[in-house]
Amino acid sequence: MEVSLLKNTKTELEIEIRGASETLLIPLLNKTLADSKVDYASYYTGHIILDDPRFYLRTKKSSPHKVLLSATDSVLKDIATVQKTISK
Repeated sequence: MEVSLLKNTKTELEIEIRGASETLLIPLLNKTLADSKVDYASYYTGHIILDDPRFYLRTKKSSPHKVLLSATDSVLKDIATVQKTISK
């Protein structure tokens, strides 16, 4: 998986995630949208063969980097909880 930064402003961030599927994008979007600092978030998968998925985030005033990192950490914690539960 490779991530490219496409847009980077004070309140907007757009990345392209090569090799990502909705398995990653949906939980990341859900965690991002749950953050009160987020104004808008979405992802675009485009054509299944021709396009790499893009994730877009716009915040109200906060750093979109921090919001995305927080959402990523939250997804990872959820995964760790599932792993811990099923490994018992």
